Amino acid sequence: MLRTTTLSVALAMLFPAAAQVNNNNNDGFWNGRSSTLSGGLEFGVPLGEFDHTWGSTMVGLSANLALPMRTLPLEFGYDFSWARMGSEYDLIQPSGGLLTAIPSRSVSVKSNVYGHHGLVRLNPLRGGVRPYGEVLLGARNFVTRSTVTTDEGVTDDERDGAWAQSYGWAVGLMYAIGDQVFVEGRVERLYSGKVDYVDPRTIDIDPAGKVTYEKANSRTETLQIQLGIGLRF
Repeated sequence: MLRTTTLSVALAMLFPAAAQVNNNNNDGFWNGRSSTLSGGLEFGVPLGEFDHTWGSTMVGLSANLALPMRTLPLEFGYDFSWARMGSEYDLIQPSGGLLTAIPSRSVSVKSNVYGHHGLVRLNPLRGGVRPYGEVLLGARNFVTRSTVTTDEGVTDDERDGAWAQSYGWAVGLMYAIGDQVFVEGRVERLYSGKVDYVDPRTIDIDPAGKVTYEKANSRTETLQIQLGIGLRF
């Protein structure tokens, strides 16, 4: 139900009727080609094996930078994404009361996925409404970080990560709300290879502060839905 609602809202925002655009947006500044920088909220919907093995919608942030290629209707750039898969937190209180020499400790475990992709964008139109299409190539990094912090502020980190190559396509739409500012809706379809990643549902912190978890192995294909705001410069 959450996935259906999320996808429906995103698609409704992604494709507003072009007939509603104010004619003023089709003149002046928005008729030129320029670089763009945008970012916003992202929802990651697992597909295929990833849906069967993990199956939870991820929420995070995304940002992308695109630069025009001279007079061609093409742009190239970089797309970054971050999403939280899961986390656990516990405060370990030592036994022995106030006189104990062992300080209390907090244990935090966070599982994230980071996306790093180069992009080539076809963006041929001018005016206040600009649909575009992209091809993407890069990798995704699945990282679980365990952090122990004492009362004195001493920390100890342990990381468990794995990379997976990925590629895909994206479609998006920019809608001008000012001379240089626009809102953006974007949908990405990413195809990723098999990778061993921590299953956040299995993370456990025992009374001594020891962290244990299990790993899953699958392809990690997703549908990424992004809603945000951007700047032309």
